[in-house]
Amino acid sequence: MLNININKNISKRENELNDSNLKSFLFNLINDIITGNFISSSSISNTYSLINTKYFQFKQYYTYNQNIGSLCGFHSLFNIYYFLQYLTTEENNKNKIYYYYNLRNAWSFWSFYKESINFLLNNLPLEPKAKESLIRGGPLERYQFIYLLKEFPKIKSLFNNISDNYTISFTKFLYGFGIFNGTTDEALDFQKKVNTFMDVKNNGKEKILIVLLGIVNHWNILILHKNKENEMNIYFLDSRNYPEIFEPFEFFDEGFNEDNNSEIKKLKDNFITREMSKKNKKKPDWGITCLKDWYNSMNLSMIIIFKILSKKLNLLNYIIENKIKLLLNSFIDKTNIDLKNAKNDVNENDKNKIWKWIKEDYHPAYFNDNILTDFKKTKIKYKEACFINWIKTMELFLNKEKKNKTINGDKKDLVLRYITNINDLKICINFSS
Repeated sequence: MLNININKNISKRENELNDSNLKSFLFNLINDIITGNFISSSSISNTYSLINTKYFQFKQYYTYNQNIGSLCGFHSLFNIYYFLQYLTTEENNKNKIYYYYNLRNAWSFWSFYKESINFLLNNLPLEPKAKESLIRGGPLERYQFIYLLKEFPKIKSLFNNISDNYTISFTKFLYGFGIFNGTTDEALDFQKKVNTFMDVKNNGKEKILIVLLGIVNHWNILILHKNKENEMNIYFLDSRNYPEIFEPFEFFDEGFNEDNNSEIKKLKDNFITREMSKKNKKKPDWGITCLKDWYNSMNLSMIIIFKILSKKLNLLNYIIENKIKLLLNSFIDKTNIDLKNAKNDVNENDKNKIWKWIKEDYHPAYFNDNILTDFKKTKIKYKEACFINWIKTMELFLNKEKKNKTINGDKKDLVLRYITNINDLKICINFSS
C-alpha cells in the first residue's frame, strides 16, 4: 500500500516512504495526467450520465477516478465536499465550474486526502493498528468517516457557509450479498431521515440529504436535493465511475433471480470481463466475488431506496421480513417440518431435528439479538401464516421438553430461555393462540 509522509510530528518509522510504492503512486499520477484523467480548467468532457428508472431519474456525476482500491471512503468524502460546493453555487457564479473541475482533479484529491489523514491523526484517538493502517494507505473506517463528516474543518466550514439557505442532514444505507448490513438503529435513522426529507416542509430553505452508501466493500454517495419549490433532484457519485452498472436496473426490479435472467447475467459478465481486462494483474477470487455482488447490490439497493422514497416500502418492515424468511428457511431446511399448516404434535424425530437447528443455527441468544430485539424496537406486527405456525410448533416442542425429566441442565436452560423469548415475541406481535 501507499506510504505518505503525513505529519512531521509522528515517528521516524512512520515517516519512512516505501520507494517502490512511491514510484508506483507517481507513475499512476503521471499516467492520469497523460491519459486525461487529470482535469485542467481549460478542458473537460462529460459531466454526468442521466439514468432513468420507473421510480426516479438521477444523475451520476463523474469524479476523479479511484486508482487505489482501499481509498473509496476518502474519495466519497472528497466527492461530498466538492459536489456540495458545486450544487449550492448559483449558475451565474464563475466559481461553480471551478468546483466541478476540482471534483475531477487529481491534485485536489491528493491534497484533500493528505489533509484529512493529518486531521484524523492529530484529533481522533486511534488504536495503534488503526493509526498504522491510515499511514500506510489503508481504508477509511466507518467511525473515521463519520468523524470527518462531522468534524473535519473543510466540511464543517462548508456546512456553516451554506446553512443559511440549506438544511443538511446525512444518514447511512449499508447493503451487500442480498441483505441490509446495517443495524436496526441505523435502519431507524435512515427511515426517519428519509421521512423528514420527503414529508416536512422546507421552511424557506432548500434541503439536502446525504446518504452514505456502503455497498458490499465500497463507499458511494447518494445526494437528495429539494429546492424551495419542493422539486427533488437525485445525484449519485462513485469513484469507480461506472454508470453502466445500472443497465439491468429494470430487470432487477422485476424480481431478482440471476439464474433465471439471462439478460442480467449477460450484462454482468460483460462488465466483469471489461473490468478485468483493465487490470495489470489478476484480481483475487474474493475481490472478484465482491465486484460481482457490488454490481447486483448497487441495483438492488437503489431499488430499495427508491421504493422507500416512493413510500412503497418501509425499511424496517423489509429488514424484519427478510430476517423472518431466513429463520423459516433455515428451520424448514434443517427439520423438514411443513409450516404451511400448524401441527398438533411434535414427534421424537422432529424434536431431535429442532434441537440440532437450535444448537447450530438459532441459539436463543442469537434469536434474541437477531430477531426479538428488532421486534421490540420496531413494534412491527408481523403475522405471516408460516411464521405463526412456526411459533405454534416451537411452543409444542418447548412445552414437551420442559416436562421432559431426562434432559440435562444445559438443555433445560435452553428450553427456558427459548420459552421466554417466544412469550416476549408473542407480546410484541399481539399473538394469541
